[in-house]
Amino acid sequence: MKIIAHRGASQYAQENSFEAFHIALTHPIAGIEFDVHFINEQAIVMHDESMVRTHNIGLTLADLTPELINEHLIPTLEQVLNLINNECICNIEVKSVDDNELFTQHLLDLQQRGLINSDTVLSSFNHRLLDAYQKAGLNTQYGGLIAHLPKDLAQYAVSGEFDIVAIDKDMVTPELVADAHRLDKQVWVYTVNDIEVAQRLAQWKVDAIFSNDTLIMR
Repeated sequence: MKIIAHRGASQYAQENSFEAFHIALTHPIAGIEFDVHFINEQAIVMHDESMVRTHNIGLTLADLTPELINEHLIPTLEQVLNLINNECICNIEVKSVDDNELFTQHLLDLQQRGLINSDTVLSSFNHRLLDAYQKAGLNTQYGGLIAHLPKDLAQYAVSGEFDIVAIDKDMVTPELVADAHRLDKQVWVYTVNDIEVAQRLAQWKVDAIFSNDTLIMR
């Protein structure tokens, strides 16, 4: 079962920070997951739409100029991909996009430069965004994020042409895992920070887990 560093090594440094990504690369992981908002022609790596929780600053993403991004050491998508440098799987979770045509072109440019490749995972709760990236010719893995247990189990990944069923740890079941594997889909489970839960998921043959504490999961 693969271990994916959730927002970098976020147990050991501020989530989605340069430090969290540097630390994650020293841990026994298969990949690093991080969040991206595309706003005002900038691909910003941050989970929330404001800086209140993570930086204790009353700014929203829409307020961020390039100068403020540099001042507060907020990574951009390109910077993170360069930092990781294809050393492990990159799971880019797309959170929000204010101009998807422009963001799609940005992703295609990154693909042309080799920073995005067939091992990269594009995931989102917004499955329509993923559909647009597939149609644009982005040759990546696709993860359809869900926070519920579908009545038809993993069938949504077939209809969405997703490679990965990405599901909440409280919603995953052995039946879902078996159904996904029957359909030739992987199952990645978020967010697992309890070793006993991880061991149970391993017994169910889950393919990967997202974890903040990437050391205790080794």
